[in-house]
Amino acid sequence: MRTPILILMSAIGVIGANSLLLSPVVTAVSQTLSATTAEVMRSASAYGLGVAAAALLLAPLGDRIGAGRLLRAALLLLGAGLGASAAAPDVWTLMAAQAVCGLAAGAALPSIYTLAMVIAPKGRESRVLGLVLSGWTVSLVLGVSVSAWATDLAGWRAVYGSLAGVALLLWAAAARLRGAGSPSGQATSPLTALRVPGIVRGLLSTALMMLAFYSSYFFTGAHITEDLGLSITQAGLLPLFYGTGFGLAVLLDPLLDRLGLARATPPVFLAVTASYLLMMVWADSYGLLLGLAVLWGIGQHLALNLVVARVTLLDPGQRGAIMGLFSTVTYLCVFAAPFTGAAAYAVWGLAGCLGVSALLSACAALEALGLKPAAPSAGGAPA
Repeated sequence: MRTPILILMSAIGVIGANSLLLSPVVTAVSQTLSATTAEVMRSASAYGLGVAAAALLLAPLGDRIGAGRLLRAALLLLGAGLGASAAAPDVWTLMAAQAVCGLAAGAALPSIYTLAMVIAPKGRESRVLGLVLSGWTVSLVLGVSVSAWATDLAGWRAVYGSLAGVALLLWAAAARLRGAGSPSGQATSPLTALRVPGIVRGLLSTALMMLAFYSSYFFTGAHITEDLGLSITQAGLLPLFYGTGFGLAVLLDPLLDRLGLARATPPVFLAVTASYLLMMVWADSYGLLLGLAVLWGIGQHLALNLVVARVTLLDPGQRGAIMGLFSTVTYLCVFAAPFTGAAAYAVWGLAGCLGVSALLSACAALEALGLKPAAPSAGGAPA
């Protein structure tokens, strides 16, 4: 079971690294392509649109052809998109290449989450899912720290080219997963998934968690550089500390299996709420903010684990379509968060963003109080 987990974790790492890569290397890219920073960053928007479109339209294919086969096709497409990004002669080609990467990610992520639940032994779903989710920690390190260093050393094209090579290696390695997540025989779609009992509440919990996270995360860099007067390098340490906490939370995942969804979800969301409140109080202390980011990462990992388990277990025959909706909601929150966060940041700074996030997370905790107890495992289906 270790090799499949490593493949799924690494696939998340490559997808996440690409989604985070453009921000730290945008200056180098704009100079090479003779484009403005704003023009280059539109490639990130193209990526987001690609993810949202694929999550709705392509993810349900996993229910028809099998999650393993869809993942392999997505990894092959991701390798092509990353290779095209590395070779892009102008900003428009880069935008098109990143849109292709978005389509690949939108199909791959639901398949990865589905396969994590499929390969997990009964009673160890949260443990396996948590290990797979730690791929986001890999992406934070690669996307924020290593990519910037590698760009200075070898150029941004080499970074994209390396990611393309890793994606293709994972495509080859994922051959052993080809038969995993076998087709359910159901003709699924976003509409059929929306009729699954419990899906609306599951997606509401997803939206509250994701909107809370991005409404604050997007403004941490501006706070550290503009309000605290520190360097961009120092601003880049916060995602690194957050990612460290996210990865360390793997040690706590077995506890979720023992408690079950209904008992674990409310206190986890309350812990996330507390982390937002603590950061709000000490937002002007850089050192404390870094330390609290570790706690933030731990809480966010556990919350994400529980929400993913919650929605994937609602209807195993429609996991592809359901996780497509999950990804769509996530990226709609990525789109909306700059607007919700900007309004609070303009008046109260990062503390205002963190206050909004705390309120949203507290609402998620209240919503989770209505979950019906199941068997003592995150594998128990919630209400």
